[in-house]
Amino acid sequence: MIGPNKQIQSTLDSAPDPRRYDWREVMITKVSIFAVMVLFLTQPISLAGDQPGRDYTMKNEPSGEYYNWKKTKKPERPWLLPYHQTLVTKIFLCSKNGKAQRGKISTPPLEKKVYLTFAEALTVIQKFDNITAGIPKVTYLVGWQFDGHDSKYPSWAKVNNDLKRAQDKTAFESLRWLIREGRKYNTTVSLHLNMFDAYEDSPLWDTYIKHDIIGKDKQGNVIFGEVHGGQRSAQISYTQEWKRGFAQKRINDLIKMIPELRESKTIHVDAFHSARPLDRKAPISPLLGYSQEEEASTQRKIYRYWRTLGFDVTSEGAGFLRPDAFVGLQPMAWANEGVVRSLPNELYCSTPMRAEPEIQRDPHALRGLQEQFCLNVLSWHYNNNKTSVKGRQKMRDGNDICMPALWKKEKTLIAYSSNGYESKTWELPPDWKNVKAVTISQITLDGSKPVGEVSVSGGKLTLSMKKGEALAISLKK
Repeated sequence: MIGPNKQIQSTLDSAPDPRRYDWREVMITKVSIFAVMVLFLTQPISLAGDQPGRDYTMKNEPSGEYYNWKKTKKPERPWLLPYHQTLVTKIFLCSKNGKAQRGKISTPPLEKKVYLTFAEALTVIQKFDNITAGIPKVTYLVGWQFDGHDSKYPSWAKVNNDLKRAQDKTAFESLRWLIREGRKYNTTVSLHLNMFDAYEDSPLWDTYIKHDIIGKDKQGNVIFGEVHGGQRSAQISYTQEWKRGFAQKRINDLIKMIPELRESKTIHVDAFHSARPLDRKAPISPLLGYSQEEEASTQRKIYRYWRTLGFDVTSEGAGFLRPDAFVGLQPMAWANEGVVRSLPNELYCSTPMRAEPEIQRDPHALRGLQEQFCLNVLSWHYNNNKTSVKGRQKMRDGNDICMPALWKKEKTLIAYSSNGYESKTWELPPDWKNVKAVTISQITLDGSKPVGEVSVSGGKLTLSMKKGEALAISLKK
C-alpha cells in the first residue's frame, strides 16, 4: 500500500507532460475542426424543433430587417453570380390545363401539354449556346414539377414524369442530368418555382389548411384568387409558413432532393408578392391579420435563408405588389420595372433577352433569337463590363454591328447585319491596332463554321455580309 502523496505522484508521472508538443495530435484536431466546418457549410441549416408545427422554433433565424442599400450602393452580400454579365432566360417545358372558373373548383383530370422534355431542352440549350457565342447564361426551367407550370403548389416534391428520358429510371434522374449537362454549354440550369400560390390538389393542401398557412377570411374560409392553368389558386401567408417551419422545410427538402442545384447557386421565385392580386390592400390572411410589412419582413428572412444556403433569389418582379423592392437582397427581376432601370445593373438588373416565348414557339430553329442577341445583348454586356479596355470606335450602324465579345477568353468581335451589305469598313478596338489579319467564322445553330481570313489595313476591317448573318472575328493564329 502506498500513501496518498505517492499516489498523487504516481498519477502525475503517468500523465502526459503538458510541455510536450505532439504535432500529430494538433493536426488531427485541426483536421477534425475543418471537417466539421465543411459539413456545416455544405448542409442545409439545422433547425430546432422535431418537426414543423405549432411548437416549431428555429436557431440562428435570419433577420427580417429592411436593408438600407443606399448606404453602400452594394448588395447586402455579394451576388453569387454576375447577373449584369449573364444572359438570364427561361425554358417552358410543360403546361397544365384545367376547367376551373374563378371561385369554382377545377375538375380533374388536368390536361398536360409537353413543349420540351428534359432531353429536348438540352438540345435547345446547346443550339442557344451556339448562336450566343458561349456567353455565360442562366436558364430557369418552367413546368418541371408534377403536371407542369403552376401545378400542385406549394409542394415541390415531384418531378414531372412526362419529361423523363427513356434511359432513366425516374424523372428526378433526368432533371439532375440536365442540370449537370447544361454546364457544358456555358449554361447554369436551375428551377422556376413559387412560394406564394397553393392549389387544392396539392399534397400539402390539408397540412397547410390545418396550420392556417393558406389565406383565410375572418370567418375561417379559404380566400381563392386568380385562376392559373385552369385551377383556382389560394395564397400563402409567408409569416405563418415561416413561424410553423414549413417554408424552411420546403427549401431544405428541395436542395436535398436535387443536390445539383447547389452548384447552380440561383433559384427563381415566381410571383413573390406581398399582397393578394385580387385584394391588394388587405392582408394575405385576414384571419391572422399580418400586415403587408410583416409579410415583407418574412420575405426578407426567406431571401437571407436561401442566401445562407448558397443561393441568390431572383424573381418575377421588383416593386409590383410589394411594399419593398428588396434592393440588395434580390439581384435580378424578370420584369424590367422602373425601380430596376433606375439602379446600376451590378445592384439590380433585368434581362436584355428573355428567349422564353421564342423557344416555346420554335424550339428547333429558334427564329429571331440570334438577331435579338446581336442587337440587344451584345451592347448590354459590353456596357456592363467595367474592366476591359475600350475605345471610341463606332460599333453600330443601324442594324449592323461589329462589337467586342468581352466574355471570350481570346479576343473576339461579333459582326451582324439584319439586311446584309456588300461592303462596310469597321474601325477595330484600340487593343487590335497591330493586327494584320483576322480569321472569320459563321455563327450558326450547329456551331461555328470557318469562312476564311481577311486582311486588316490601318486598324480597319472591311466586311461583306449576308442578310441575317452573324460572324465571329478572331485573331489569326
